[in-house]
Amino acid sequence: GVLLNLAYDEDNQITITNAGGIEAVLSAMQRHEGSVGVEEWACGALCNLAHDNDDNQITIANAGGIEAVISAMQRHEGSAGVEEWAC
Repeated sequence: GVLLNLAYDEDNQITITNAGGIEAVLSAMQRHEGSVGVEEWACGALCNLAHDNDDNQITIANAGGIEAVISAMQRHEGSAGVEEWAC
């Protein structure tokens, strides 16, 4: 949940993205696709990274983030947390 919380801040969004944070989150989602907790927090981090940040929205989309979030929703359809952060 650290990146999720840090990404709420506009300056941190830039720092996290420049440090490869979006790719790291998407990689964690792929490596741990069976983990509800990882998927939930990853969706939350992506949500906060995309919030009011057009550049990050494009970066997330281009890196496969839309597909990763939809896949997480499908795999964990019984998880309110995944569904909440993904929507």
